[in-house]
Amino acid sequence: MSQSLIQDFEYIAAHIKDYIDDDKLFTTFEIEDIEKIMKFANLTTNDFITLLKQSQSVIKSNKLYIGIRNANVSIQNYEEVVNLLKYSKKYLKLTFLDGVIDFLIQMAKTQSDYAKKIKSLQAELKTIQNQKQKSEKEIEPLKQQRISGMRKFLEQMRSLNDEENILSKISELKSSNDFESIYNFFEELSSQGNQKMISKACEEGLWLKEVLKSKNSNKEKNILHAACEKGNLSLVKSLIESGCDKGSLPYYKNTSLIYASENGQLEVVEYLISAGAYAEAKNNYFSTPLIKASSNGHLEVVKYLISVGVNKEARDIGGETALIKASKNGKFEVVKYLISVGANKNANNNNGETALILAKENVRDYLISIGAK
Repeated sequence: MSQSLIQDFEYIAAHIKDYIDDDKLFTTFEIEDIEKIMKFANLTTNDFITLLKQSQSVIKSNKLYIGIRNANVSIQNYEEVVNLLKYSKKYLKLTFLDGVIDFLIQMAKTQSDYAKKIKSLQAELKTIQNQKQKSEKEIEPLKQQRISGMRKFLEQMRSLNDEENILSKISELKSSNDFESIYNFFEELSSQGNQKMISKACEEGLWLKEVLKSKNSNKEKNILHAACEKGNLSLVKSLIESGCDKGSLPYYKNTSLIYASENGQLEVVEYLISAGAYAEAKNNYFSTPLIKASSNGHLEVVKYLISVGVNKEARDIGGETALIKASKNGKFEVVKYLISVGANKNANNNNGETALILAKENVRDYLISIGAK
């Protein structure tokens, strides 16, 4: 082989990734040339696997083996070893590798199990040694309690910090209807600042899990709605940043903003509106965030919604305004505020009832004092 040809092969080998990325290696070179190029090429595991995949439709496995048998493949970790063997077995028809692959997978699992057991035993031993001087009567329940607590703590830490365990948990929860467990899972990830895994869980659709209707409630809500309802601003931000739809609607069409407003979660309300949530959104009963907040007496939320320009005269399906709702529920401070910003004190609902007619106690006295009808 002439020196110039060797230099050509060396040059091609140095730029082989470009050919692989463009899926042109097998269409540009004969297998005999590829064999020579491979002697000089240095491939990552991913590049080598990609090369194997690209060969499927253009070359038979026996010729492929001849062409790539001299390839230099760098391996960075155990997972790459297993993947390399799996794809080599598939595309080179090396079925004898099945046993090798199974052995390596089992060995990794065994080593992981041993490591976990050693950690657990070390934690148990330390706890027992620290409590050794106490009487048997005192130490036994304490020992069991501390060991149990340590085990739970270690399991939680491993679960939060080990991405493989978290991904496994996501897969498990996808087939679960235990809404509380799913919400707690998101809440724990949020408290740890694990945005990466929150995004992964959202990509898998886990946030769309809805709480089942109960005898005491006909509401249906997903994880974002629950976070808004509870006022967990950190989790709400994480979910929104992961692409969760802040305007998503359950059966009764309560938006995230409605859930936050009716529960007085001012910080969440402010964040959702700053993130583009529609402040005038209505549910199936035509209730707006302002109507919900007024009905439940959440004055600061009411003030904020008015400050961003929502319609204070919006009506629900029964024709009731925010003022009528606040009056009939005895929300005195909200009533006074709505009147102060110009709410129609004589507006009536579909039954012809005004805020005064439906008002309770001191609210009624106040409305009479300002001339409401």
